[in-house]
Amino acid sequence: MTRFPIAAGLIAAFTLCTAHAQDENPLTRDEVAQVKKKLVAMLDAIGKPPAGYTVEHENFDLPTEAYKTQASGRYYPVSAGANREYGTRKKAEKAGEDVQKEYQKKMLEAQAKGDYQEMTKLAQEMQKKVSAQQLEAVEGQKEPIAVAVRCNGNPGATIDPDAVVFERTGVIALKYADAGSGDRTRVAIYCDPVSLKNTKQLSRVDMKMPEQGITKRNAVLNVTIEFTGPADAVEAWAKAVDTGKVLAQIDAAR
Repeated sequence: MTRFPIAAGLIAAFTLCTAHAQDENPLTRDEVAQVKKKLVAMLDAIGKPPAGYTVEHENFDLPTEAYKTQASGRYYPVSAGANREYGTRKKAEKAGEDVQKEYQKKMLEAQAKGDYQEMTKLAQEMQKKVSAQQLEAVEGQKEPIAVAVRCNGNPGATIDPDAVVFERTGVIALKYADAGSGDRTRVAIYCDPVSLKNTKQLSRVDMKMPEQGITKRNAVLNVTIEFTGPADAVEAWAKAVDTGKVLAQIDAAR
């Protein structure tokens, strides 16, 4: 008698797992690669960083799954993004390492010859050059700049007329004070050829998604690019972004 409830439970569990498996729609490797290719193109579109800055960290947030809407059976837009941090620290460290390698080689050559006078001279030169580099690194140290690219989001934002950095068809950039720091600013560039077709008529950013979903599982419908860092640097950099290249990565189909 006790076997039947157990068997029934196993059947129910199997049915539930089967139904769940049918709901899963993992993206193919090629579909993910297409999304990453778009993200790389968007990062390229932001152009070169301000003088003295280099990339110190980069990572991608790639989708692996597509989800269907219950109403239409179409797909929700996937979420994807990329982050970069720009700074001056690694550049200074690399310069210091290059100097050390250069003088280590010269020192070994002098030791092999038994030229102690040359070794003393090299040690003094190296100390002088290292000190100069350290001073240059301190004087050239700048606040880091973070860049974030997000696809298929709708962060929502009130368009304060005084906060508009620039706007054009399908694009608007707004600036915000970075919390906790008076000299840092966040500039967000919103790109959506449909929702932001005529920005001058809008009082808020609302990048709406199709209610019935989409047919292309890895489609990109909108993009947000955020710069966070020193106000003068991030505003100038944001204005130089090739927004045409960013818009070119957005799929027309909705």
